[in-house]
Amino acid sequence: MDLLEAVTRACTRLAPGGWHSLLLRHGLDILAVPLDTELIKPLTIDRNLPGFEDFSSAGNRAIESSQPSRSLLYHALASPEVTADGAGQPLQLYPTPAEIEAVLDYVYGVNPPTLEDLQRKAQGAPLALVVFASEYRCAGDTVHGEHADLCFSRTGIARVGTAAALYDAQRRCFLPFVDDDVHSIRVMPVRYSAYIAMQHKGDATRFGPMDFQVDVDAGLDFWVPLHKLFEGTQCLAGMDLTLELDNHQINEKLRHIHLRHSGTGWEEPEISRPPFVITDGLADWATQADLGPGPGLLLPQPRPRLVEQAIYQEKPLAFQLPPNTAGMVHGRHKVLEDGSIEDLNDQEGVAERVRQGGYPALHYHDGTADGWVRARCPALESVLPTVAAYSVIGAPDFFPLCSQRQLIRWANTEPSLPSPDIWHARLQALSNVRYCANLSLKDQPFSADDRGVTAIVALPREAGSTLPPCLQRPPVMRPSSLPDAAAGVFGPGWEVGRIRQQTEDGTWLDCLSGYQLASPFTEDVRICAALGSYWPGVAPDSARTFEPRGSLHTIIPLTDQEIGQTGSPAWDNQRGPRLVQQAGDWIVQYHAYEYTDYTQVALDGRFALQLTGNTTLQDYEDRVLSMHRVYSVLGVGNNKPERNKWPILSFTFVQRPNEELDTAEQQVGLQLNGWVHRYQLYERGLSWSSEIDFKLRHVEIQRQVSLLVSVEAILVKHEALPWQIALESR
Repeated sequence: MDLLEAVTRACTRLAPGGWHSLLLRHGLDILAVPLDTELIKPLTIDRNLPGFEDFSSAGNRAIESSQPSRSLLYHALASPEVTADGAGQPLQLYPTPAEIEAVLDYVYGVNPPTLEDLQRKAQGAPLALVVFASEYRCAGDTVHGEHADLCFSRTGIARVGTAAALYDAQRRCFLPFVDDDVHSIRVMPVRYSAYIAMQHKGDATRFGPMDFQVDVDAGLDFWVPLHKLFEGTQCLAGMDLTLELDNHQINEKLRHIHLRHSGTGWEEPEISRPPFVITDGLADWATQADLGPGPGLLLPQPRPRLVEQAIYQEKPLAFQLPPNTAGMVHGRHKVLEDGSIEDLNDQEGVAERVRQGGYPALHYHDGTADGWVRARCPALESVLPTVAAYSVIGAPDFFPLCSQRQLIRWANTEPSLPSPDIWHARLQALSNVRYCANLSLKDQPFSADDRGVTAIVALPREAGSTLPPCLQRPPVMRPSSLPDAAAGVFGPGWEVGRIRQQTEDGTWLDCLSGYQLASPFTEDVRICAALGSYWPGVAPDSARTFEPRGSLHTIIPLTDQEIGQTGSPAWDNQRGPRLVQQAGDWIVQYHAYEYTDYTQVALDGRFALQLTGNTTLQDYEDRVLSMHRVYSVLGVGNNKPERNKWPILSFTFVQRPNEELDTAEQQVGLQLNGWVHRYQLYERGLSWSSEIDFKLRHVEIQRQVSLLVSVEAILVKHEALPWQIALESR
């Protein structure tokens, strides 16, 4: 289809849904004939209209050749902030991904350059056919932070799930929720596109990368997109292009277990075959016409369960569990001589039994993977090299509306925090990691020198050009498939791990890999959540769910509802703490952490994402800060062992009217405005195992305290004493 025809069809369909009146406010008539003339005429942009505050101040046309951020029509269709018509009423129709892509192709095809034009634009820099994952973002989440713009990375983060992908047209993104099934999780795809790109040393003012690292990025090479490629004669002047995207994904976590450990009962050549190595059925290109033209949207395949039993030669795959796997391998299902399965979770001392290993256990696998996406364009392959994108299929994100980069910016600027390093692991985004991609992948598409593969870059500006910052609003909360929304510290990580490889000259390289993660990924989830959200922004914090251990304490408190205390499904299907009476005294009863098995939770299909998944960035930040303030009021500051002495019994959002809140405000003579968090904590004493059930832990209560926390103040009540205003040093 001709590009103009595709744009015309989109405009005609959308016009009666409020788009005609909306764009007329800027002087653009999307029903004009001929439309091509209308699209390039100068406009008077009304940047006071909601959604257009962060439209580039340099933009004054519906279509500006090769400049998406200056093209009003593209901005209007692609920005999640544009949701109201010319009268301020909600839009009745929204563009499909295919329509947004059609307008973007038209931006690049309205005045197609020659290859020589692009070479001149690159000013002698090397050119290549490069694949990027990309998103159009509001100003605050772009590389430069000045206006809405496209952001590009050569790493895309897809996510596994049990249900098909679902596009939310209003937010212009995919969401992981299944409205009528709390235990289903949708797969999250990534959109890849091919661009002619130039290779250039990092340049903070021209294209980035995002969060420019002065001592590193100025000396590294980055691929920077110049011109989007698409099929047909309208992409490059004088050329008729065909374009395909190839992808290779691999899950080889089981294989590497047997490479790392001896005596497992399996070796080559078997461990290089399925199910030790999986390359089929991991992801496919979307075929729905409304999701975009041709290959471009990579969809992980939904699976009945997030974790599945590994099958070899039509039998469950068993192996000899090595000792000291450190929670990286599931080994709680023992295979007996008669072939039956014994659940070791029902044995006392299961943690030590698994640590010792030495028995046949069942293997399980998941749909996570890493790999590459590469473009094939016969008309260009003889003159331009091809450069692949690094493709990651990661675990579900339990806080999809919160990105690591957004949390970093908040933690670095929040004056009430003593340090941004308040989590149990240092907060970092994968986009700021300068490692090369997995060098052991099929066809070896990556090089040891390519350390900018996870960076996020912008389209290049003309040398010396700057724009004044625009008026910004808080961005719409939506998931991202770019690596600033992924964890970037590896121990191993959440989406991808780190390996160290030695080159021929003896140099050690840090490389990203999927096989360095736990097998299956639920083993990571169990450990990281219990460590107080060890990976901030993706892992929940289950520290309050289990008995106090070591110096662990809550960082991002989960509500009673999220951990199943109020009757709703717990996010991890675990039972939280309970007050029980024993010998006339009240104690806290826990289901012991040792006997939790998140792999079994996945096998049973009992993970629940909806409650944690709808936590906004603001809510996440409010919880972290209020928890920090509560510890300060209790006099334990940042002392981890002392914080551990004060476990949480209850954490809720107070909804007015509320009798307890009314009483507290009357007693102190102060009204709490805005949101109010209610905490109930106790100072713990002795702990012991239940004599009736070895899976239970009992903890003595020395004293209890209740707190009502708002932005302005904290009210505190020590047992039978009246409510008081807490003294805070902020």
